[in-house]
Amino acid sequence: MKVIQLKEGTDEFKAIKKQWQEQAGKATIDNIAEFMTDLTTKYQHDYGTICHAIAIAAKAAARAIDHSPQGGITGFQAGAIMWQFISEWAHPNNKTGMKLVNYDNFLYPQYGEKFEKTITSSTWEAIQKEAKAKIENADLGHTEFIANTEQYKKDIAAFIEKYPDYNERKEHYDPLGIVNGEQLDAEEKKKASGFEFAPQPPYEGVTSKSDCYIHWVSIVEGFIPFGYKLEK
Repeated sequence: MKVIQLKEGTDEFKAIKKQWQEQAGKATIDNIAEFMTDLTTKYQHDYGTICHAIAIAAKAAARAIDHSPQGGITGFQAGAIMWQFISEWAHPNNKTGMKLVNYDNFLYPQYGEKFEKTITSSTWEAIQKEAKAKIENADLGHTEFIANTEQYKKDIAAFIEKYPDYNERKEHYDPLGIVNGEQLDAEEKKKASGFEFAPQPPYEGVTSKSDCYIHWVSIVEGFIPFGYKLEK
């Protein structure tokens, strides 16, 4: 089977994507597996086209279930599914809600209220609740940081006593941060050999002097940021 090389932005890809969209709209439980297989075996994707393929595959899967005996969803249900997917795929840890802005509605005067900087009282309460939780976590984290810093001082002193050349050869003893493939392989070999890495200082997270912390406090105290106001 000849594999088709895809390149995002070309006329060929646009035509192929249109075919995918048509197939996705007709997907059923019986043909969805074949469609998924075609997307992953008939084409050689580039950085962009694989994103289109995954998105259309998700749409096809949704259509397949909707076309099943238990499907036949309403428009309201379709909207709920959209938000579920956005949440599950991109924002699984969201706790306060999201908003999607359709700027096509700028073309219609009756949608003016959709572009006002307002939030509902329930959303504001959720934001305040999350801000309070973040303050509590930050306070706890700072307490742990202080304790961990004291422990680090003891650990690094003991390490230097064992390896007196540490300060001159920090790169040798310290674990790598962001690495490429070769560096990672070298570090893994070090670990496998039983090499003793130097203890590392603890990470200091958000403190009471941090901009985020101050921002959270203002939210808890009732200040609505970014020029927003509560819906009437």
